[in-house]
Amino acid sequence: MAQRDNLYRRPSGIYVLRITVPVRYRALIGQREIHASTRTTHLANARVIAARLLEKWYASLEEFRQVDKEKIRGNAPLLTEAGKISLALFCDSFGVGAETVVQHLLAANVPLYALVSNQRGFLIDDFSTLERDPDTYGFVLNNIAYDGAEAAVNGYMQLYQPQFALVELLNGREVEVTAFRANNGNPLSLWLLDLPGVTLNARSLFINNVQAEKLRSAWDKALTKSEPTLSALPCAPVGVTPAIHVAATINPYCNPTYASMTVSALLEAFLVYKNTGDIKLASEGKIRSRIEHFVEIMGDLTLGELNRNVVKDYVTKMQNMPGNLYLIRRKYKISDTQKLIEIALADGQPVMSRDAIGRHIESLGSMLKWAKSERYLFDNPAENVLAQRRVMVREQDRRDLFTDEELVQIFSADWFKKGAGKPNQYGRYTSFRPFHYWLPLLALYVGGRINELCQLYLTDIREDKNGVAYIDFNLDAPDKVMDEEAQAGGDKSLKTVNAIRQVSIHPRLIELGLLEYVDALKAAGYDRLFPELKHNKIKGYRAAASKWFNENYFGKVLGFPRDGKKTFHSLRHTFINAVDAFESNERTIAQLVGHVRGSTTAMTTYRKDADVGEQLGVISQLRYSLPDIAQFDTEAGIKAISDARRRHKS
Repeated sequence: MAQRDNLYRRPSGIYVLRITVPVRYRALIGQREIHASTRTTHLANARVIAARLLEKWYASLEEFRQVDKEKIRGNAPLLTEAGKISLALFCDSFGVGAETVVQHLLAANVPLYALVSNQRGFLIDDFSTLERDPDTYGFVLNNIAYDGAEAAVNGYMQLYQPQFALVELLNGREVEVTAFRANNGNPLSLWLLDLPGVTLNARSLFINNVQAEKLRSAWDKALTKSEPTLSALPCAPVGVTPAIHVAATINPYCNPTYASMTVSALLEAFLVYKNTGDIKLASEGKIRSRIEHFVEIMGDLTLGELNRNVVKDYVTKMQNMPGNLYLIRRKYKISDTQKLIEIALADGQPVMSRDAIGRHIESLGSMLKWAKSERYLFDNPAENVLAQRRVMVREQDRRDLFTDEELVQIFSADWFKKGAGKPNQYGRYTSFRPFHYWLPLLALYVGGRINELCQLYLTDIREDKNGVAYIDFNLDAPDKVMDEEAQAGGDKSLKTVNAIRQVSIHPRLIELGLLEYVDALKAAGYDRLFPELKHNKIKGYRAAASKWFNENYFGKVLGFPRDGKKTFHSLRHTFINAVDAFESNERTIAQLVGHVRGSTTAMTTYRKDADVGEQLGVISQLRYSLPDIAQFDTEAGIKAISDARRRHKS
């Protein structure tokens, strides 16, 4: 019965609508059949959904009927000259609907251009250094005046993200664009326009005449044949999947029903599933980056092409390539992956570690294991592809301490010598922020993790009844949550429940003006200790600070190796080691740094933490061989925050 409705049933029980594409339209659609899942196992519901899908299909056919062969052939002279043509003029001239044209442009990854007239812009030499929005992955434009060279932008500019603009057009929306390729020989160079950028639609978006002629010529040839074969033309309408290729059924790992599904499409389905649980955004980001690494190295394979030999080949390639393509690409400024790998290896860059390879295969295997449970695959080709080995690295060896010489380097910056950074010629602080001064000192004298420190509120800086100043790492307010709950909407997280603690403020921090700065922030109407830091959904308040210290200050300015051993966290590690040198009470050390208190049930459950007065006797013994540090310039700090927040809003 279902077959008469062009419905068939998958092994999972879900009904699928099969649509046969008329011969004359196969050139425009790029396939002979379309298979659209109804996502239901109930026949009656499937028929209703199929009727809606068919209605949409017939609407698409109506657009295809508007394609005029005479226009396609007769208006060809429009494209003989060098230059560009707007999408709207192209559609009008050749009698093809906008949706059809946009789908072809998406499939062929055609460059898009906008005609920009006297727009204020900034030339960025390396866009990989810019902050990205975690939701849209677009560029955060707060500091473009500081990051780039200002100039007036004119002429045809190539869009940095043409795919995004085309998708917006498909959805019937105009698109606001701020990023354009510089096309100056440096693939990492961009022009960024000042907000709000330019608003574009089909009449103000252009393609090269050469690209337009390729498209027109392909249609002309295809429409003169009864059986056109244009495999590179667009995908089926939204919600449908292409028919499977018979050759793919020979893969014993793949369910032939899903043989044409790509690894990228499987990743999106996997992440939808993961988000039904309690996955954190940071974990999601790691999964995505590792699977995208596979796609970059091996190609966006279909499941019909994915087998155990492919996974083994991927392992072999990882064993013979640099460890961090992102950092390597920034260093050599080469966009071609294979060329980048060859040059990096020739330059002596270390290959991926076994641990890194293991993490990539673990993420890939996790996704493929889920795909097997969902019957996308019959078996997991990544299962046990790596031999298991014991982890021999001790936790305390994963990050190095800072030596006395390195501490001198860190605390010899201009803002430590003068108590603030240097303003520009207009009296504004474009490069100095108060967290540059206070975060390293707090990590070294309080031992806080970077996110614990970055998210502190002014009310977390307190005094006990005896006047002892301390920092309260707490979860008191509704917006303060632990990491496990961080995605539920709060903006403050602690690593574990043991991180809830009170730590005395070292006398040296008081001498440097911490409490005076807290009072000044309160008087200025601020709530947080570091209001210049914006909240990031994935990394909390630490995102900008962590990047600034680890990549910019420690890496670029001081030249520390970027191997993950000398990071901001090494300051906390240095604090722990310093306390451990004179304090033998394990529980006191654990309390100060926010670890489990002791190793027995009685120690961890029934014994209270030492009060801040008792702690002060321990904390006060901390001594470091640091250069002279000037008292913090509170007035300059408040001004720097004001300048930072003004940039956030611009």
